[in-house]
Amino acid sequence: MLEVVSEISKVLSFSFRLFGNLFAGAVLLFVIGSLVPVFVQSVFLMLEFFVGLIQAIVFGLLTMTFMAQATQSHHGDEDHH
Repeated sequence: MLEVVSEISKVLSFSFRLFGNLFAGAVLLFVIGSLVPVFVQSVFLMLEFFVGLIQAIVFGLLTMTFMAQATQSHHGDEDHH
């Protein structure tokens, strides 16, 4: 039962972090876009694209790690009597 809760909490945490990062970036671009000239907006847009690329790489690596842990067999972990 504890293992199921642990797996569900990983997925929920992963989902909320991704949503929070994407939402914060969009809000930041909107606020900065309304305060600065157009040529400065393009710099922030490129920065946000770069941050999104880094986030995609990190979340992809985390997904691969979680999948590897979930599909790994534990045949050698049993105690033999």
